[in-house]
Amino acid sequence: MALKMLLPDLISEKARAFRDDRGGAAAVIFAITVLPMAFAIGAAIDYASAIRMRATLTSSLDSAALSVAVAQVSGQSVNLANGPLTQAVKKQLQAALGPYGSSASVSTTASIDASGALEASAQITVPTQLMGIVGVNSINVSATTRVSMPAGPVELAMVLDTTASMAGAKIAALKTAATDLNNTLFSIPNASANVKVAVVPFDAYVNIGLADRNATWLTGAQDYTTPPSGTCQDLPNMVCTGGYTTVNSTCTNDGVPYACSWQSCNGYTQQGTYQSCPSAVNHVWHGCVGSRNFPDDVGANADQAGLGNPVPALIDYYCATPLQRLTNNQATVQTAIDNLNASGETYIAPGLLWGWRTLSPHAPYADGAAYNGHTRKYIVLMTDGFNTHSPNYPDHYGSDTATANSLTAQTCSSIKAKGIKIFTVAFQVTDLTIKSILQTCASSTTAYFDSTSAADLQTAFQSIGNAITQVRILN
Repeated sequence: MALKMLLPDLISEKARAFRDDRGGAAAVIFAITVLPMAFAIGAAIDYASAIRMRATLTSSLDSAALSVAVAQVSGQSVNLANGPLTQAVKKQLQAALGPYGSSASVSTTASIDASGALEASAQITVPTQLMGIVGVNSINVSATTRVSMPAGPVELAMVLDTTASMAGAKIAALKTAATDLNNTLFSIPNASANVKVAVVPFDAYVNIGLADRNATWLTGAQDYTTPPSGTCQDLPNMVCTGGYTTVNSTCTNDGVPYACSWQSCNGYTQQGTYQSCPSAVNHVWHGCVGSRNFPDDVGANADQAGLGNPVPALIDYYCATPLQRLTNNQATVQTAIDNLNASGETYIAPGLLWGWRTLSPHAPYADGAAYNGHTRKYIVLMTDGFNTHSPNYPDHYGSDTATANSLTAQTCSSIKAKGIKIFTVAFQVTDLTIKSILQTCASSTTAYFDSTSAADLQTAFQSIGNAITQVRILN
């Protein structure tokens, strides 16, 4: 500002110095030296003013876009068509700019981009103060911003690995992280109308509970009893009389090796007989389901099941705790989280498939909103290991890890093709192959999390919750 006040005096002083000099050389020197210097100083002053205005415009535009996004997330009615959205941003921008806001020289545009973010730009014409002497009467200043726009209802399925390797501190950490996500999701304004959550625990199978035993989309879920066959027999009663030897070995549980031992008898002696009589055998369905034949287990319409292509129930199988279908009741979701229990081997694909089915608008559940509509759909997949089982159809007693990996990847692709965003979380995973599958399965590089500790796991779930619920400036 001091330069601005001195500039007229400087020009006047130089002019007086040349006033009495009638020589042509003096006029030329005046033109060559003083006028360019004056222009340079004036340009510096005006451009400095424009830079300050650009900073003001940028912060004001950020504030305006955030205000509109917050209004949308808070449940207020915001028309997201380009024209009305532009007017909403412009109104907020004018308020943020203060005395500059009412200027007709402020122009604004706003739209929702392909990622669902609010993208806004603004331009303001700043009058020059000194550059007008050379015909530059104004400078155009512009700014752009992108703001996350988590608009519309949310449907989310937590697909959680509860295999034996998750026992102890791991399952406790998972419950804490999942609870945080549950709390974050239901902190959205008017959550009971805008948020639905499902919980799908998995091991090598998924447990759908017993309520749908008689559903037309399920087959083979009826308990039955086989009558006794044959007659009673007298069998030798063998007793270990030669002492025992401890056998040390290495066993595996869900792909994780551990030291184990057992007692081996060194010799048996028969001591009489005992009578063995056949008895009836009860066969019970505990809620576990298997897989339909390929490609119905992973294909584009694998989420759908009905009378013509039902899901196979598996009698006499035990598996993970029952899944919780989509619900808008936070306490119900929390109960499902609290009931998580670690056991069994790992096959990830069916966990993903049933997570998808909880979000689907089609049977078996038809709980989800239509695909590619206003509702945002998410799956959060968390696992701590690799596929140890693969399908033998309908059961999963195979051990072909490569096939299981391929089917897991195909399921991910089918889910994403429906417009469902997938977050993946690797929890203390050391297998590079499954890490690569999880990275590819995630909908973006920022949707994959490699958690090496319980704290990392909690941070990952918090980041997922924030990405879904919080308005923030993206760039």
